[in-house]
Amino acid sequence: TDTTANWDSDAPDGRNEFSSGNYPQSGVIAVTIVWGYFSGPPSMREIVEFDVMFDTDWTWGDATLDSTVMDLQNIATHELGHGVGLGDVYETACSEVTMYGYSNYGETQKRTLETPDITGLQTLYGK
Repeated sequence: TDTTANWDSDAPDGRNEFSSGNYPQSGVIAVTIVWGYFSGPPSMREIVEFDVMFDTDWTWGDATLDSTVMDLQNIATHELGHGVGLGDVYETACSEVTMYGYSNYGETQKRTLETPDITGLQTLYGK
């Protein structure tokens, strides 16, 4: 079911939501929109809400059972990283970290956080 019409990409509605839909840009696996207050000292910054949309151009499932699908848990973990303030990493030396900005069918190694992901969270929130 295409739920793009229900995806609140223009303004927050007080709920963190996960949906699926047809994202207009080709090649996009999923998108997270984060609303909050991001300027000023770190103690004043706040994430208010985030919403995630998984693009229906891809075949979704559990890649531990079927390597021809995009692993939902793999991508959801990455998108949740955006939801808590982490950005994409595009250095090929970091291709195994959760926040690496690319993925493939059958990939599952980004289901868990790696050291650089944890370091990023500790930088944002402390140890």
